[in-house]
Amino acid sequence: MKIFRNLLDTVKPVFDKGGKLEKLYPAYDAFETFLFVPGHATHSGTHIKDSIDLKRTMAFVVLAMLPCIIFGMWNIGFQYYSALSVESTLIENIIFGFWKFLPLLIVSYSVGLAVEFAFAISRGHSVNEGYLVSGMLIPLIMPVDVPLWMLAVSVIFAVVIGKEVFGGTGMNILNPALNCKSFFVFCISLIYVWRQSLGTWSFC
Repeated sequence: MKIFRNLLDTVKPVFDKGGKLEKLYPAYDAFETFLFVPGHATHSGTHIKDSIDLKRTMAFVVLAMLPCIIFGMWNIGFQYYSALSVESTLIENIIFGFWKFLPLLIVSYSVGLAVEFAFAISRGHSVNEGYLVSGMLIPLIMPVDVPLWMLAVSVIFAVVIGKEVFGGTGMNILNPALNCKSFFVFCISLIYVWRQSLGTWSFC
């Protein structure tokens, strides 16, 4: 970890106030505080003073979700092979489910974090940590065969309308993951079905 610490310390002046990439400091801060506990502490207005910050807490939540993720990947493979009436092993089910789940996870995190970073940079504050969990929940509750562009649009809607317009993590009144699923079911899916019924052109 010392290598990462030295690397971050080397590039930090570029992102500090007065540096060439001053506006991108929230992005630098997000990576630094994800790898290392922040070097500053809150001295007033807190209920509990502890070395564990919100990023560490969210990381523990992601770790707690790993059994659900593994079961979900197994279930994808199990349902697939069962539909084909083919015998499959535990490992085969998990491997098949992994390759189906991975693209959803990549799109969820890449699109969602891009929106988070954009809002953080435009507002000049630190990147919110809440999407570490939301980005994992969204692929778990979306259909495994959802077109990736539909997932991306749903994620953008969920983060912008369900979270950022209220001020970010801790101030939103809507759950971003459930907001994503609701938008997908009631908006994108209905438009897709309507277009398909017309027989004019397809989204896919």
